[in-house]
Parts: sequence; C-alpha cells; structure tokens
Amino acid sequence: MATEAVVSFVVRGLASLLNEEAQLLYGVHDEVESIIRELRRMQCLLKDADSKQKGDERVRNWVAEIRDVSYDAEDIIDTFIVSQTASKTARRRRGLLVGRLSDISELRTRYEVGKEIRRIKLKIEEISNSMITYGVRDVNDQGGQDATLGELRRFSAMFEEQDVVGFQEERSILKERLINGESRRCVISLVGMGGAGKTTLAKKVYREVKNNFDCHAFIYLSQKYTITDVMINIVECITSLCREEIEKRDEIEWGEKISDHLREKRYLVVIDDVWTMKAWEMLKRILPDNLNKSRVVLTTRYKKVALGADRLSPPHEMRFLDSKEGWELFMKIIFPGGNASVICPSEVEETGRQILAKCHGLPLAIEVLGGLLSTRDVTLSEWSKVLTSVRWHLSGSSNHCGEILALSYHDLPHYLKPCFLYLGLFPEGSEIHSNKLIGLWIAEGFIEQRGNAVLEDVAEDYLNELISRSMIQVASRRCNGSVRTCCIHDLLRDLSISEAIQNNFFTIDNDINTNLSSTSLRRLALYPNTEMHKVINRSAATLRSMLNFSEFRIHMQELLKIGGKSIRVLDAERVNTGRTLPKKIGEFVHLRYLNLRSTRINNFPIFMGNLSNLQTLELTCHGTLPNTIWNLERLRHLYAYRCDVDGYPDVDNIRNIQTLCLVAGSWMENGLDKMTKLRKLGITEDLMSEHNVRFDLIEKLFSLRSLKIMNLSPILFSMSFAHHLHLYKMFLAGQMRKLPDLPPYLSKLTLYFSQLEQDAIAILEKLPHLRILRLWEGSYCSTQMICSSEGFPQLEFFQLQDLELEEWIAGEGAMPSLKNVELLRCSHLKILPVSICHLLKQSKNDSRKKTSGS
Repeated sequence: MATEAVVSFVVRGLASLLNEEAQLLYGVHDEVESIIRELRRMQCLLKDADSKQKGDERVRNWVAEIRDVSYDAEDIIDTFIVSQTASKTARRRRGLLVGRLSDISELRTRYEVGKEIRRIKLKIEEISNSMITYGVRDVNDQGGQDATLGELRRFSAMFEEQDVVGFQEERSILKERLINGESRRCVISLVGMGGAGKTTLAKKVYREVKNNFDCHAFIYLSQKYTITDVMINIVECITSLCREEIEKRDEIEWGEKISDHLREKRYLVVIDDVWTMKAWEMLKRILPDNLNKSRVVLTTRYKKVALGADRLSPPHEMRFLDSKEGWELFMKIIFPGGNASVICPSEVEETGRQILAKCHGLPLAIEVLGGLLSTRDVTLSEWSKVLTSVRWHLSGSSNHCGEILALSYHDLPHYLKPCFLYLGLFPEGSEIHSNKLIGLWIAEGFIEQRGNAVLEDVAEDYLNELISRSMIQVASRRCNGSVRTCCIHDLLRDLSISEAIQNNFFTIDNDINTNLSSTSLRRLALYPNTEMHKVINRSAATLRSMLNFSEFRIHMQELLKIGGKSIRVLDAERVNTGRTLPKKIGEFVHLRYLNLRSTRINNFPIFMGNLSNLQTLELTCHGTLPNTIWNLERLRHLYAYRCDVDGYPDVDNIRNIQTLCLVAGSWMENGLDKMTKLRKLGITEDLMSEHNVRFDLIEKLFSLRSLKIMNLSPILFSMSFAHHLHLYKMFLAGQMRKLPDLPPYLSKLTLYFSQLEQDAIAILEKLPHLRILRLWEGSYCSTQMICSSEGFPQLEFFQLQDLELEEWIAGEGAMPSLKNVELLRCSHLKILPVSICHLLKQSKNDSRKKTSGS
C-alpha cells in the first residue's frame, strides 16, 4: 500500500478530530495542529518515494518510518481522547471531590501527551533531515522504474500470444462489428482486468479481419508512452518507410501525414493497453472519420476510458473462462500440440483440475501455472508440489504474474488504495454487500468529503471507480442499476493481502503469529479456523478494527480481550453472546461501526448513548433500545427491525440519519417527518404495540429510496408517493384494498396481505420502470388475473406466492422483457399465458416450490 494513502487518511482523521473534539483536545490543540502540518509536508514527497522504494532499501526504510510515525501520532491522540472522555464521565457521575482529582489527573495526562507529541515532532524532523541522505528529494530520477513498468506491460502483451481458447461467440460478434455495421468510425473497446486475455483476443480478431481494410495497424501504447513513438509505429505499419527515414520528421508533421494518408482509406487501428483518456484524445485527432466503416479497437483495464472513447459503441467486457475452456487452455500449454484428453494421465488429472480451480478462469494465471507444469515431470508428486504452492508461484517475481496484476494497483490514486486493500479482509470467494463495504470505508475514514456531497455517494463513486478499473467485479445489481454485491478475484485479493501485511495495514488469521507481534497492528479479520488463544495472548492496544467471519465460534468476551479502547469498527456478526451488551463496549468512544447481527443480545443498557461517534448500528435481535440512542449525533444507519426505542427522538441530534429500521413506536410521533435525509425507512408493527404506522409523516421524506412497511392494521393511505422521485423499492405488508399513487421510478414492489383486486393489476402494469413484482400471500384476492397487451413493459421478474389464483391471462405483447417467473405454492392455478410457459420450464427452482398449470 502506498504510504501516501496511509498518511493521507491519518492526517484527514486528525484534522477531523481537531474540529469535532476541540473541547477534549484542550491544552494539546496547537501541538496536534503542528504535527498535522509536518505530516502534510511529508505527503508532498511520498507519492514519488513510494514508487522508488521497491528497488531502494534506504527509501523503503524512510517510507516505513513516515508510516509508523503517522500511526504513532494517531495512537497518542486517540488515547488522549479516551482518557479525557473517561475523566469527563467521572466528574459528571461522582461529584466535586472526584472532579478535582480528575482535574489533577488530566493535567498529568496532558503533560505526558505533550511530551509524546514533542517526541513525534522530533522524529519527524529527523526523518525530514534524512531525506537528503536517502536521496528521496531526487524524485524525478525514475527512469529505471518507468522502464521496468514499461517492460512488464510489454511482457504482458507478449505473454498473451497463446492460441485463443473460448471466446468463440465473442470473436464472431467482434468480427461482425468490425466488418459490418454503421458507416461512422466506431471505437470498439475490450475491457477487463490484467491477464484477462484482452490482447490475445484483439490480436486474434485483428489477424482474421485485417484484410477487409485498406490499411491496418496494431499499436502497443503502454502507460508511459510518447506520442512520437506511437506515430512512428503507426507509420511503420501503414507505409513502407524505414524507421531512420521516419525519425527525420517531427510529430506534428507525421500527425498530418498520417491523417492525410488515412483520409481516403478504410482503416483498422488496434491500440493496445490504453490507460488514460488523454492518450486517446491525442490519437483520435490523427484518425479521421470518413464515414467508410473505419474501425478503431482499444484494449484497456478502465471502463471509463472505453466509454469516453465512444459513447455510442458498447464496450466488450472480458469474462473469465469457464471450467471447460480453462482445462482446454491448461492442457494446450502443458502438452503443446497434443490431444489433451488422451495425453493427460488419469492419475494427475484430479490434481490438475484442483490447480486450475485456483486460477478462477483468469487466462494469465492458467498460462503461468500451465507453463510451470510443462517443465515438470508428469507425476502426482510433482503436480502436488505445485498445488500446495499455487499462490507463491502466481505472486512470485519469477513469472511476473503478480507484477502484471499489480500494475493496476500502483496506478490507483491514493484515495482508492486503502479502499482496495480493505477487500482483502473479506473471506476468499465471498460476495461483499456494497452497503456494508461503504459503511466500513466511511467508519475507517477512507472517504474524503467533497463539498456538500453525502459521504455515501462519494463512497459509491469510489466503488464504481474500482469496478471501472477492473479491480473488483460486480456480483449482483439492484433493480435501479446500482451495485448490490461485489467480489474480488482471488489473485487480486492475494495482492491486497500482500501489500496490506507488508505495510501493517491489516492482518488475517493465517498471519497472526507474524503480525500480532507488531506494536501498531491496525486491523484484524477472524476466520473459522482462527486460534483465539493466540490472538488473545498477543492482543494489540493499537487495534482499530475487528471483523469476525467465524460464525459463532468466538465468544464476545474473547473478542473484547483483543483490542484496546481505540476500536472504531467492531463487526461482531454471529458472535456468541449473552443477552446483555457488554459494558466494556460503552468505553469505546471512537467506535463508529457496530454490527451485532445474528447475536442473542436483547438488553441494551443506557451507556449506548456514550458512543458519540457511532455511525452504523446493526441488530437483528428483539429488544428495546434506550432513548439515549437519540443522543448519537453522528448516527447515519440504524438497522434494528425487531427493536423499539424508548422516548422521543431529538431531531437536532439525528439530522444525519439515512437508514432507520425499527418497530413502530412513540418515536414516530415527534420528528419522523423532519428526518429529510432518510434514504431507507423500514417500520414493523408489533402485535403488542399501541402505535400504528403514521403514513402521513412519510410524505415529506423526498430523499427516500427504499420503503418497507410491515403493518398489522389496515393501511389507509392519505398521501401520494408521486413526488418521491428517488423511491425505487417498496415492500408493503398490510390490508389496503386500493393502491396509493406509486412513485414514478418504482422498479421493485413486494405486496403482502394487501387484499387487492384486478383493478390493482391495471395500475401496476402501467408503471414504466417496474422490473420486479412479487405478489405474496393475501396480496391478490381475485381468482383471475389479466395482463393487457403491452402491459408491464419493463418487468423482468414476476413472483406469485400462496395465492388463490385460478386463471392468469396475458394479451399479446404483454410483459415483453420478462426473463423469470416463479409460481410458489399456487396450487389452484389452471390456466397460464402461453408466452411464459418456456420461462417456467427453464426455471431452476425445485419442484417443491414450483407449480405449473395446464
């Protein structure tokens, strides 16, 4: 990880503390401010120093010293705030005498902290003076580093010269787009992560179609290109001039010559490995559009570059090879020229398939491991050795696979590097929910404020940028198009873990013995095979974050023994707990993210109101939250569908709330309609509750995106959702008999016990953006449902569950976008639209859940 990123968010965090905790920092405010100034000066050189440290031990030491001193500063200030908060609480609880003793203790603490801050300032001065000794000031002398990166990129291009395996359909589509189609000059981009086979596919298609064009060129660009070299390469491809003749003229002259030469010709130019829009902007000036079906092909890791090059031409996003395609490529590399199914001995095939599985369909990884096995004896012993050390072979410098993948990481801006590395904390192969990831990023302090923009929106931009850069993949999307879950290829996860451990950014259970010896461990992930006694015995007072993925194997008391009081993130989902929230958590004054999903806690003490920095609280257990929860001014997300809250909210305190999921209660009476930043609202009604859901209070919540109402009483809508322009998802449970005015951009709707009749279908089928409709038990009472012609124009998924429906009729042209239908326990259904029968046959649901009519 670039130390520049570490220092950046540490400095940002300290600056934020100066503003938010000014009272608690009384007496050391100026000293903290001076440290921030010194660290900001260091930042100016860190970007270039980071790029030099790999080949220079002295620079590497210098960078590590800056990182460590930044962490030291953060630790001292955090510890001081914990101490000040404790003293403040003691004075409030125990009276004058204890208050005076606390004052004396405060003076002593302030003196000690001041001394520590002066020590850090001296350390920073020492590091600053050593810059000349280490040669860090000469940051522009990076020719060797740039050359190395350039060679790696060229190596990547050459490495992808293997025969294309798979992608037959993609090749046909690309050839069709290149040869035929519209007359204008189209730019067709191949987008994907490093090693995905972009160059291989581009070269294969180029060779197959180039004779359809008057002239053609295949140009390798790279990140550190010069426009002169690029133009010389183009001229060499489209003319018969030698390089010596070409180099006699300047780039402006050659730019005009190339443009003139191509103006009357139908040309094909492939530009491989484009990293920036600036590169394309320079090249497109010399590639004229003659309306003669000329074509340009770009290969890039960045979707943003592809979209910027030609908005009208959809980019081709590279997929991973499936198991059959992967095995074919694997065998071709191990046994070149042979028949793979015959040559591969049966005794090593299973081991070979296990090795292949580690590649997860990435062609570069398959080629590396296949090339390695091609040099080994074909024996179970040799192949087993490779299997046990797959990650070492893929990340080792001997084959450059790790370096090729790392190119995209090194190209990340500093603000994205910690966000990318954080993904390494999650278990291998897991789908990561975007809401959780964004909440964690914000709690960690990775997200920079952009004017008045909401932090969650900035974080979503970060997520989309990482996706655009092919660093992570989208696993699923919401019905409004936003990312629901994402995942990371195992090789990129290995890269993030390697960089993070090297820079003491986090550790995971496999590295406990190595990294918990550090005095400044920051983050820890716990997995099912974690040996908790080792973690507890090496607990780290500097720990900031703990993420549990162990599923009930860890007890909450064990978890709380690990770190000190500077914890910011406690993801304790599925931890084995008692019924009461441990008192120690009330001392975590820096806590910003607390996840207690799937725990047994149902008693929430009043001290929860002391967690003044808490931003996210997640609960799935029954209970009553104390009304001190409304004291949490920084609370942004409260997921507690089964919990009620005592008392009334103080609107001034909860002005930042964006997610509110609670049992209906008295809290709705005073201020729900004023929570205008709410984006997600979920209200469930308890059988014993005296409070009905107040729908009239929702009318002013125009920022709502998701609304869930579980109502046990009849729903009487006296309002309209017609002006809720952001509301795309609704779950309404409760008798209503008549639909309200629904939001104009509604794309997902679930109804439950609504008691609706046919006239409701006539309303729903006219919704222009509805993509998902689920009608659950009691939602539709008629025995007949009629969908008129051209009804439900965008509907993709239709689920009917536990209905008394007997006939379902659809006019011609109804539901033209439908992709999936689920009929769950609709035993009376006898008549179905012919147009959906094939969808039912293709359904993968088991027969227990599916009923088809005749």
